Amino acid sequence: MSAATPFAGEIPSPFLRHPESADTVSANERDLLDLVRHHGTTTRAELVRATGLTAQSVMRLVDELVERGMLRMGETIVRGRGKPAVAISLDPGFAFSLGLSITTDSLALCLIDFAGEVRARHEEALKLTQRAALVKRVDTLVRQVTRRAAVPPGRLLGMGVGTTGFFIGDGARMNPPDPLDDIALVELDQLLCAATGLAVWLDNDGSVAAIGESLYGVGHDYRDFAYYFFGHGFGGGMILGGRCYRGHHGNAGEFAGMLPALGYERPALEILRTLLVDDGHDVPTIQAMLDRYDPTWPAVQRWLDRVTPGISAVTSAVVALADPAAIVLGGRIPKALANQLASRIAIDNVPRRGHGRPLPAIVIARAPHDPVALGAASLPFKECFFW
Repeated sequence: MSAATPFAGEIPSPFLRHPESADTVSANERDLLDLVRHHGTTTRAELVRATGLTAQSVMRLVDELVERGMLRMGETIVRGRGKPAVAISLDPGFAFSLGLSITTDSLALCLIDFAGEVRARHEEALKLTQRAALVKRVDTLVRQVTRRAAVPPGRLLGMGVGTTGFFIGDGARMNPPDPLDDIALVELDQLLCAATGLAVWLDNDGSVAAIGESLYGVGHDYRDFAYYFFGHGFGGGMILGGRCYRGHHGNAGEFAGMLPALGYERPALEILRTLLVDDGHDVPTIQAMLDRYDPTWPAVQRWLDRVTPGISAVTSAVVALADPAAIVLGGRIPKALANQLASRIAIDNVPRRGHGRPLPAIVIARAPHDPVALGAASLPFKECFFW
């Protein structure tokens, strides 16, 4: 959750009736839960080594978390020459969380369980951009998805929301592109909270997509990376030490902000769509363009020629400032186009004594499904249980 975004609403039952199972877990409990989440299945001995706590402390914490329903004990497993150990994992049914993605032309909703598995998902074109109609549609989708997944009563912790735009420094008010004008500069989290009755966390799409990628994609290989989000505009997020760095105002990753002053063009997919329209293609929305994407379109090469200098400048600045292990090309960009762009990116790196600085890997995003919806769904869990 962005530092500029306050917690909206109350935690619903049974979490409200049992606050010790919601946002009052201790730092040590968060450490354990986060380690189990990262490994999927682990043992007490592995948790002792990873946390530095005593075996007695780990045993007590694990037993308490099992009693409260967050962890479960599985089968006995053998690792190496040591004694057999009991497998420990997150209990998927302890809680559920929703993630909502709002772009300029699409809605995506996904439901995950406590272990991070996707239980249900839905995507559709965004046809209703007026505030009241949009909020009502989201409420309808929330009810449909949770009913289809048979979420037990009281086990839905809340909903994370990722939308395009930047925070203006006044609570949870965001400034999105023109197509989302009617939800600009309003407390969208409060509107959705009132409509759905859920606790709502709001963040920008670049940050939550980076979180989704860290949990479900290249984050398994890289703990530090810059995530480039290509959509109607261009932005992204920063993952440092496995956690999302949002900055003081919640706008870290607004990479396009530096481009106009440098005379470069934003590498936005909307620009590619406009070029295709100029060439006579019927692509009224970005999603329509993606649905029929053809890498042989002449407009693709013109787009690459126009945006590569700006992407190279952004990447050079990111590498100089943050020294990430990887640059991830993601968002809504087709993989074929991302591969073409990756091969063109040039990073400033003047050698000294025959040696240049080590440079990051440039990789294509690997998160399945919609990375914004996936990352948004993790926001309630990360606020209450994980780091």
